[in-house]
Amino acid sequence: MLMPTKHVKTENAIIGIGADVLALLDHDKTVSRLFHDLQQIRTEKQLSTIHFDWFLLVVDFLFSVGAVRFEQGVLKKMNQ
Repeated sequence: MLMPTKHVKTENAIIGIGADVLALLDHDKTVSRLFHDLQQIRTEKQLSTIHFDWFLLVVDFLFSVGAVRFEQGVLKKMNQ
């Protein structure tokens, strides 16, 4: 479920949601604010909402590849 497959659409794969998360991180945000913004964007795009545990897997993935950093209670996008 990391990558899209025949049965997992890009918008539901971790890498696809990760791209949306990175696009939303135009400035530092708390985890809950980022989750709320992601849910709002997905609703506007008429995509299914995601569970918070799936969102945390996405954030973990982005952290493990060095795309985000958690510092002083907020998520920061790296290489800004």
